[in-house]
Amino acid sequence: MFRLQDKPNNREKEILVFMDSLHKPITRRRTGLALGTLWYALCAAITGFSGCGTAAVSNPTTVHDVNISQDVTPRLLTVQPGDEIRWHNLLPSPVKVGILDNKWQDNILCQKGFMWFGQMNDLVTIAPNEYVSLCFSKPGTVRYNVWLDPNNLTGSMTPTSTIRID
Repeated sequence: MFRLQDKPNNREKEILVFMDSLHKPITRRRTGLALGTLWYALCAAITGFSGCGTAAVSNPTTVHDVNISQDVTPRLLTVQPGDEIRWHNLLPSPVKVGILDNKWQDNILCQKGFMWFGQMNDLVTIAPNEYVSLCFSKPGTVRYNVWLDPNNLTGSMTPTSTIRID
């Protein structure tokens, strides 16, 4: 059985205040605080799910398209920092794109479809007739693969393609 000493210590006081607050009727102030917290949590969740978490470039300099059908074209793409690269799935079924290089996440100016739960993913699925995109901030080379069957990551891979950011 829990018994308080004659004089409760600070931790016991905190517990008593907390337990007392549980029995008080919910006031307008407490409701507003709870709803406000819920609102911020909901906004954070939506931002994480939609992939809006990274800083965006107001307008990319140029948009470059990578078309995915039975092959990937172009296999070598040269872009400038700030340009947007869009991977378009032209197939009637989903595909996966996987970025192979390390530290590519450090150079992202904008993205669509690469963020999940607030984290950048190096392997993403593209639905039919949809696209994902990235904008890189610094010169470098980024290599990637495309899997035409997202359920078969060992047998449906296209040859490795390269993006050069000059």
